Amino acid sequence: MNDTRTYTFDWRRREHAHVTSLLVREQFSSGIWRVVKWAVIAVLLVAATVAIGSALLGDLASAMLLAPWLIVAGALVLAFGRLTGGIHTWRVARHDPNVAHPLTHTLDESRLHISMHTASFDLKWSGLHHVRETPDLFMFYYNKRVAYYLPKRALSGPEEIEALGAWIRTQLPAAVMYVKS
Repeated sequence: MNDTRTYTFDWRRREHAHVTSLLVREQFSSGIWRVVKWAVIAVLLVAATVAIGSALLGDLASAMLLAPWLIVAGALVLAFGRLTGGIHTWRVARHDPNVAHPLTHTLDESRLHISMHTASFDLKWSGLHHVRETPDLFMFYYNKRVAYYLPKRALSGPEEIEALGAWIRTQLPAAVMYVKS
């Protein structure tokens, strides 16, 4: 029996920025990037301690020199994921002709087929790294850091969302993990 499910949706900037931010946060949560993240935070904390210590010891000039830099650097660190998502989304909107047209995702027993205005391609279930279901999306990772997404808004409602999640789990080989977050 050929069980095929097709969903068509329009690309949205905010949604794409959210996905990109999520992927950036995931990248900085493991491996060397996690070490880099915590090293930057440690440097900022040491600098903040020096600035506060200088102010408490009466050296307000040194504290006032460090404070604006600490505020800017801290804000950039806190906003890094969102900034990255926003910048990437701006670039995609500006340079990718596909986002001006509907995107179609067709899922069947062997693959996810993505169809766009100028391109189409297949992601075989057996070739996926993992699948993540978030409150708003199904994300299909073809490697550890890159994913294509199907927004749940493209589905008709909670029953179809639940049924699709269950159906995807039955299609995935044992080696491909399904994560619900």
